Amino acid sequence: MNQNAPPQAENESEQHVRLIAQAQRRLYAFIFALVRHPSDTDDILQETNVVLWRKRATYEPGTNYFAWAFTIARLQVMSHRSKSARRGLTFDDDLLNKIAEAASTESEQYDRRNAALQNCLQKLTASQRDLISRRYQPDGAVNALAAEIGKTSKAVSATLRRVRDKLRECIERTLAAETRS
Repeated sequence: MNQNAPPQAENESEQHVRLIAQAQRRLYAFIFALVRHPSDTDDILQETNVVLWRKRATYEPGTNYFAWAFTIARLQVMSHRSKSARRGLTFDDDLLNKIAEAASTESEQYDRRNAALQNCLQKLTASQRDLISRRYQPDGAVNALAAEIGKTSKAVSATLRRVRDKLRECIERTLAAETRS
């Protein structure tokens, strides 16, 4: 960081870098849903990140960062489409807007489901959380887990299925309670 910059500016810059980093997967998915081309998605994401950084002062802390970032990403997609249209490659604007709205809604639902999942994970026993965590780590195959804990693969699979069902039911209850509130 710049040694001449005020400490608050450095802190705000660091916070914005974190927000951009946290948004990467969702921005990529959002952009990909609109352009359906991996190389174009990469290019648009890179341009989106540049614009997010340049316009960081216009972001109002405490508001929905993802909504702000998605708006910028959608504008970058539109810019890309304009360039592509000159080459004869275009999609209907109404279709693009519908896809963008659907992707934005999905993102909001993802946030709610993820928060519910984190809450529901805390309601599991320590051994259930450990089993789920180990299963979804790289190389967390059921056979390897079964060998580590001295159970059959079938028994571990059955336990995992029960825990996942418990999580799913908890998430559904949590989301249903949110909609009633």
